[in-house]
Amino acid sequence: MHWALRLVAVGLVAALVLAAAASAAERRTPSLPTLLARHVPILVLHPAERFAPVPVDGFLADSDLQRKEPTGWLTIPGPVPAGGAELRLDQRFCHAIEGLAASPCYAQSEAAHAARPVVYGAAFRRGRRIDLQYWFWYPYDDYTATVPPGELWQVHEGDWEAVSIVLDDAGAPLVAAYSQHAKGKRRVWSSVPKAGSRPLVYVGLGSHANFFGSGEQPLDPRTVDPALIAILKAYGVAVPADHTGKGRVIRPRLVRVTATSPSWMEFAGVWGETGYLHAPDKEPIPAGAGPRGPAFHAQWRRPVAEALSWPRG
Repeated sequence: MHWALRLVAVGLVAALVLAAAASAAERRTPSLPTLLARHVPILVLHPAERFAPVPVDGFLADSDLQRKEPTGWLTIPGPVPAGGAELRLDQRFCHAIEGLAASPCYAQSEAAHAARPVVYGAAFRRGRRIDLQYWFWYPYDDYTATVPPGELWQVHEGDWEAVSIVLDDAGAPLVAAYSQHAKGKRRVWSSVPKAGSRPLVYVGLGSHANFFGSGEQPLDPRTVDPALIAILKAYGVAVPADHTGKGRVIRPRLVRVTATSPSWMEFAGVWGETGYLHAPDKEPIPAGAGPRGPAFHAQWRRPVAEALSWPRG
C-alpha cells in the first residue's frame, strides 16, 4: 500500500508539472492582436510617388454612391450599404478619364482631409497556421511605364493592396506574401527585408504593387490580369515594368478590422469609377473598375491558402 500511494503521488506531481508547462507554453504564445501589432509593415515609397496609404474616410466623404442603369450610372442616396455588389463609389471632384492629368486633383482632394497614413489589419487562425493581413487603401492609381511619365499609362480610382504574413501556431513568422496587381509574390521570412520584426515593403510607383526590393520590377504574367497583357500585345507594346525606389518611409498606424466592422467592410460594391488604359497614339480605353473591399478578396476568403499559392518572388 505504501508503494502504491507513492506511485499515485508521483503521478499526480508529474501531471501537475505537465499541466503547468502546457499552461506556460500557452502564455508564451502571443495573442493575435499582439502579433498583428508586432509585424505592421513599413512602406518605402518611390521618390516620385504622390499617394500614401490613407484612411478610407476621406474617399467615402468625397464619393457618390451609384447604381448602373441602362442610361448610365445613377447617383443614389447613401449611406454605403452592406452588400450592394452592383453599386460603386465615384469620387465626385476628380475624373479618371483625364489620366495622369487627374493626379493633382486626387492628391489635393485627399490632402484636404489631412489624414495620417494607416493600415487596416486582421488576423486569422487556420489549423496550425496564423495569417496576419495588412490592407492599404490608396485613393488613386496613376501607373506609368516610364519615369518620367510617357505615353503608356493606366489609371483607376481606388486601390486596395495587401501584405500577408503566415506564422506557425506558436507565432513564429514563416512566409510573407506581397500583393502585386491581380495576385502577388511570396518569400520565406528569413529572406524578407525587415526592420526588426517589421517587413519592409517597396511600393511600385503609381501602381502601388508591393515588392521585396528597390529598382525596376518587370511585370510578371503570373501576377497580372491576362486581359491587360492581351491588350498590350494587341497594341504592339512590350510588357512594361513597375518602378520602386528609396523615397519616403511610411510607418502606418494600425487599425483593426473584421468582416463587419467598420460598417464599410460589408460594402460589396466597387471602390471607384471606371479605370482607363492609354497606349501611344491611341485614345484612352476603359480598363476595368476600382477594386472591391478587403473582405471580398481571395486573401480574406482563403487566409493562408491564398498567400501560399502565390509564386515565389
